[in-house]
Amino acid sequence: MDSSASKTLLPGSNINYSLEPAFLTVPELAKLLHVNEKKIYQLAGCGEIPGTKVTGKWIFPRRLIEDWLVENSHGGVMHDRLLIAGSEDQLVHQICNHAAIEWQQRALISYSPAGTRHGLRMLDSGRIDACFINWGPTEDTARRHLGLLRCYRNHGNWVVVRAVQRAQGLIYHAGLSTVLEKQVSAQEKIKTLISDSNLRWAMRQNDSGTERLLEDLCSTHALSLASLRVSTHCNSEGSSAAAINKGSADLCCGQLSTARDFNLNFLPAAEVSLDLVMTRKTYFRTLMQDFLERLHDAQALTMVEQLGGYTLRKGAELFTVDGTT
Repeated sequence: MDSSASKTLLPGSNINYSLEPAFLTVPELAKLLHVNEKKIYQLAGCGEIPGTKVTGKWIFPRRLIEDWLVENSHGGVMHDRLLIAGSEDQLVHQICNHAAIEWQQRALISYSPAGTRHGLRMLDSGRIDACFINWGPTEDTARRHLGLLRCYRNHGNWVVVRAVQRAQGLIYHAGLSTVLEKQVSAQEKIKTLISDSNLRWAMRQNDSGTERLLEDLCSTHALSLASLRVSTHCNSEGSSAAAINKGSADLCCGQLSTARDFNLNFLPAAEVSLDLVMTRKTYFRTLMQDFLERLHDAQALTMVEQLGGYTLRKGAELFTVDGTT
């Protein structure tokens, strides 16, 4: 495309303003890609091309279309990055940090732990490459995770890698230990804590797997999240634990490794599977295969021993959202 024809220089200014529309219609995109309009509708309908409907008509952001073209052209520059989001996890944090240092100029890796469902929304819209999810105890994971993924438009093109399991439960300050002295089982202790209306909770954001687990714990004991006394809302597990250390909350839901980091007490409630969701194409990328290998190498095993509360599967289990392996 001739840049001189698409930009103009305003008088007295050195700023170029593009005359190209920010959004393309179906006919305009068909002309740009040299395909018929029927093909554009087909690509848009199955989520293969970035676009959205406004008042019943398809429009396509030009910038995302250009990115899509690069992504699909000979494994272009977009293959030199791996963008991961979803559930927050300390082991994943550390593995991503090590990968970022070792890859350096060769590739970019980014991890944005914004919660399970928020991550899936970004994956569904093509803004990230992969999403870590956890949505309840391991024994319910197969049913829950597949049911959750089927809520998203592009799930038919997704695969799931199951490789990590972690301990999750309640994190609380040492002062609450005396309250739990008379209880013997973990379930009795959990019920005592979530039933105490005087205790202040540091609550995670909506749509996070942590919040979902806490909701399950409340439901088991005929309570609801609304019955908890929430003193602060936090967007990360570290922030929740920090709130307990600062005295602005008494307890939160989280991982054993986080409790250890902040020298807080931990009451186990469930073993949770941390699954990684991505498209089939992403799974076969060199960067993704490198990342998956890092989940089982000697360095990862050392991290697991230091963090505590993790179980690594001997090999990554791969299956599609329709249930096939």
